[in-house]
Amino acid sequence: MPLPKRILRYLKSVPRRLGTVPPERIPPRAAWLLVLAVVLTTVTIAAIIPSQVDTYPENTRTSHAPVQAILLEVTSKPIEANRTEHSVVGGESPASHTWFETVVRKGDTLSSILRQQGHDDHEISRLIQTNPEARIFRHLRPGQTLRLRADPGGPWQELAYETEPGEVFHIFRRADRLELTKEIRSFETRIAHVTGTIESSLFEDGQEAGLSDAQIMKLAEIFGWDIDFALDLRRGDSFSVIHEEKYWRGQKVTDGPILAAEFINQGNIFRAFAYRDVNGYTTYYAPDGASVRRPFLRTPVEFSRITSRFTRGRFHPILKTWRAHKGVDYAAPVGTPVRATASGRILVMGWNGSYGKRIVIRHSATYSTVYAHLSRFNNSLHVGSFVEQGQTIGYVGATGLASGPHLHYEFQVDGVHRNPLTFRFAGSTLIAEEHRDDFTRIVKTWTERLDVIGRKAQVASGK
Repeated sequence: MPLPKRILRYLKSVPRRLGTVPPERIPPRAAWLLVLAVVLTTVTIAAIIPSQVDTYPENTRTSHAPVQAILLEVTSKPIEANRTEHSVVGGESPASHTWFETVVRKGDTLSSILRQQGHDDHEISRLIQTNPEARIFRHLRPGQTLRLRADPGGPWQELAYETEPGEVFHIFRRADRLELTKEIRSFETRIAHVTGTIESSLFEDGQEAGLSDAQIMKLAEIFGWDIDFALDLRRGDSFSVIHEEKYWRGQKVTDGPILAAEFINQGNIFRAFAYRDVNGYTTYYAPDGASVRRPFLRTPVEFSRITSRFTRGRFHPILKTWRAHKGVDYAAPVGTPVRATASGRILVMGWNGSYGKRIVIRHSATYSTVYAHLSRFNNSLHVGSFVEQGQTIGYVGATGLASGPHLHYEFQVDGVHRNPLTFRFAGSTLIAEEHRDDFTRIVKTWTERLDVIGRKAQVASGK
């Protein structure tokens, strides 16, 4: 529609008028017509001339996109899952998003956690049911970390589930789909060491020195064939551990494996060195190349105490009579895990009179072991099951004729009861000949460091 002639005449005269008349002397009517003219002109020009300016979303960054963003761009179907393994090198969530983090507890499910935070779980349930890769979210494991990112007052935008150090599964919400990726982090590995002295127990003093619970358990496993931590430990014994630590962006994430360790028990020095074979399996050896692993563990219950030893004559606390005690009793709280002292097959599993709940394991034609007074069995096992050395087979209890919670443990050789505390086995297996030179180099490296650590620890303790 053409502009009115009066407006056209006025627009033609605007440059002359503005150049000769001060702004404060422009008539009100003229000012109003000028504003209207500018608006109409702008609208007309915008409609005729196409825009040549690129537009960007408000939060778009003009710097290089991080690898994570590039790998997550394209999907073709609603609620599909693309599995992408990558290392994140940059990128942060928009500042407007907030993160909620929780440690998974027993009984938690992804749906229950989402509902607790006020979010719908239908889409995620559909993804988990239809995509095999997403089934990792179906059974959350206690102790693992789940993080949820959401807009304030809006739907969740991202789920991050850390299944193990260095492995994180992400589910992202896109416009019309959910997208699954797997993030693999490349950690920085550092070498650290810990030293400590026994004052009360390995567990308490290990924690005091800075060892994690898992490291303490591993230390007990490594030296468990040579040292009975329920019987042999003495105040003043000491330990040194060299291990790896994993770091991510300068922050410690987790402890790595033990590389070398020393335990001084009653003046006797025990050392062990890790050697990883081509298949990635780690075995611990003494300095001479003999495996520290023995056919049988010294104790079936960790960090317990002995209340009754193997003897031909003991006064029974319940029967009130003298009789042989053909095993060793380990006092421990009800529910303490009981482990098989050697690999073998379950021969008997069930109730047996004064023994209460009992398990008998045959390890070979020569050896067998008995575990009695259990509160319950490992539900995954049955008669005929094969068990590995150190595997939990049941839990301490007080069933049968028991004056209190403890494990009664028997050791038999060719059907004859023997004292498990004093029985000696043949020598250990040696490291393979083709690995000996490499192992010798490792031993030299860590021995020098253990010597230095030991001297520093003695100076610090004033010995």
